[in-house]
Amino acid sequence: MPVSQDQELFAGDVLLGLAQNGRLVLDADEAEARVAELRRTLAYGYALLADPDYTGPEGRLRELLDELPKYVEAFQQATKFFTPR
Repeated sequence: MPVSQDQELFAGDVLLGLAQNGRLVLDADEAEARVAELRRTLAYGYALLADPDYTGPEGRLRELLDELPKYVEAFQQATKFFTPR
């Protein structure tokens, strides 16, 4: 996955690239479990942003929430190359 020098490659991009190239491979149950955890994390993060009492780093939280859907997609794609033994 070529990246220009002025672009930062985030972990979600790396995972997605690995899944698309068949280098990240999970069975369906494992992928489903990871996706469920990520979706819970996303819901929690959005709830934090909606909380008027939240005093954490909002910008960083938004960056993470933008990145997590790439993880979801990568784990979903990772099952395409899985061959049970």
